[in-house]
Amino acid sequence: MKKLFVLSPLLLLMFSECSLAATLHFDEFGTSPLLNVNGMHVFGVTFQFSPGEADYNGQIGTSGTTVLVSDPLLTGPTTGTLTLTFDDPTPLLQFDLVLETLAPIDSAYTVTLSTQQVLVGSTAPQLPDGLYSEGSFLYTGAPVTGATITFYNGADPFNDSLNVSAFGLDNLTYETPEPASQWPLAGALLALGGIGRRRKILG
Repeated sequence: MKKLFVLSPLLLLMFSECSLAATLHFDEFGTSPLLNVNGMHVFGVTFQFSPGEADYNGQIGTSGTTVLVSDPLLTGPTTGTLTLTFDDPTPLLQFDLVLETLAPIDSAYTVTLSTQQVLVGSTAPQLPDGLYSEGSFLYTGAPVTGATITFYNGADPFNDSLNVSAFGLDNLTYETPEPASQWPLAGALLALGGIGRRRKILG
């Protein structure tokens, strides 16, 4: 006789509370028209950028010139500050960053987490013939509700007459609660388990 495996409500609840990693590639709304990122709320994260404006779906010509990022991506002036606010605390924050320079930059950007932890990242050219300096950021640890990102805005090390004036950010990854659409599935599994157990008792 076949044995029926019944999922307990507690087990289903545990499954439902699992978190999933979400990644924004900044192509979610196409490339036209350009979208001002300030005030946008996308998949559990709200963006703020000031002063000035940044585009959610900007293009900088990454084909054949970059390794870590690809158009479209979040682009803006390095004079601004990008703020991320998450609907739910996330223990994971990851992104790739590109600066408009051919030079390695040790302090290319600074990330200040909602816990007040400050982390500094670097960038460097990833291709011999690349046009940009790229780097990756990764934080894992105590859940954070947000982060602010500032960018290097000094002189280009390879050309003192120019400033590093633009950045691009891509592949923004963070954890978000499992979608509520999983609840009906959990309920269905629970109902099937209950029906099977009842049949066994009646049989």
